[in-house]
Amino acid sequence: MPVECRPGTAAAAALVIGATIVLALRGVARTEVREAEDRAAGDAIIGPRVRAWYRGLIEPMEAQLAGWGVRPDHLTYTQFVVSVLAGLAFARGCIFLAGWLTICAGTLDILDGGLARRTGLASPHGAFVDSVVDRWSEAATFVGLGIFFASGAMLLVVALAALSSQMVSYVRARAEGLGVELRTGSAQRPERFVILGFGAWISGLVAHLACPLLGRQTHVVLAAAVVMLAAAATWTAVERARDAAAALHGKEEG
Repeated sequence: MPVECRPGTAAAAALVIGATIVLALRGVARTEVREAEDRAAGDAIIGPRVRAWYRGLIEPMEAQLAGWGVRPDHLTYTQFVVSVLAGLAFARGCIFLAGWLTICAGTLDILDGGLARRTGLASPHGAFVDSVVDRWSEAATFVGLGIFFASGAMLLVVALAALSSQMVSYVRARAEGLGVELRTGSAQRPERFVILGFGAWISGLVAHLACPLLGRQTHVVLAAAVVMLAAAATWTAVERARDAAAALHGKEEG
């Protein structure tokens, strides 16, 4: 068995994570959803109940950060650093770690907006900086992912996922600049964090659990997650472009 295979550690981690997921599902089931949260979720893969549960989970952290005087920009730039670290972890083949760093970056992305609203520091300047940093953060993670898959056809899938993810955000920003608000899309930013982050750490566990049987590590789960991300992001970008074009055409005719 190769030295890098640690099936025992992976099995223990899987049990802990499994128990955590069961507790999380119980919390989600008890969460009430407000009408505004239901509308905000739109047709996203992550439903309003899960979004409301996670918001409630991190709100105490948000309040503590506000009490410490942390500014939203601090979290925005921290998210960029964490995303770069996730990209480095992908590039080095530390897939389990890369997954958790991606999820951490996603949590920081939620926290900075919530902290801005809580502290009254939300502003057009902050929104612009946050949007620009988000694009660089996403790009940094995909660069690392591309390095990991550099020797195979999956590199093209990674490139499509990266391009489509950027287009999802660009189409919304461009449409809103023209006076059209878009809420549609199954693969919004939180979904992309979840697909890639969870796909990576599950792949890390499976790689170690299957290693004794295969004699090597395999990251087919990560590859499947990237394919899913590419497909969902591409569909969302096309769907948003279609909806924005229809809305603009309706305005012109009206």
